[in-house]
Amino acid sequence: MYKFLLTLVVAITICIPSIANAGFGTGIGITFPVSGSGSSVPNTNCNYAAIQFDNIIQELTVEKRNGTLFMELKVTNSGDLPYSMSHRDGQLYDFVITDKNGEKLWQWSDNMVFTQALTSSSIDVHSFAVYKVELDSKIFQKIKDSAILVTAYMLDTPYKLSTKVPTWTAANGTPIFIHGGIILGN
Repeated sequence: MYKFLLTLVVAITICIPSIANAGFGTGIGITFPVSGSGSSVPNTNCNYAAIQFDNIIQELTVEKRNGTLFMELKVTNSGDLPYSMSHRDGQLYDFVITDKNGEKLWQWSDNMVFTQALTSSSIDVHSFAVYKVELDSKIFQKIKDSAILVTAYMLDTPYKLSTKVPTWTAANGTPIFIHGGIILGN
């Protein structure tokens, strides 16, 4: 009986077409986290963006701390000549927060009055200027669920710098990931 079963298994194995196949190629695995994990823990409490043009470096830092949003625009002159800007009025810079559709939720200069005269500002050689804005926690609480992007810029210059509003995710749970792959070849 044992001999018969062994013969039967071998015969079936030979007669059934192979299910597996082989080929040459390569694969790339990709994993994306799509959830956090159950209590409020900062995922990123600080975001940063920078741009350099000629000898000028602009850096935008946005930090969420204790329910308040802190924004800082730092403009550095790394050149050997002073960096001068002419302005249409007394306002030198601005910060804007927008939603996912690009609609303005908040702007630092709203409801402010500035000198209505031509002005100029300059940054000395190998020096920098820092412009800081703090968004009050009461105002931030009203817009935080819709706020996506912070944009900062020096007025009367062609450059604007944007970064995402820092986000919060859940903790103490099971993270969820989407895993996929790209197969190249056969």
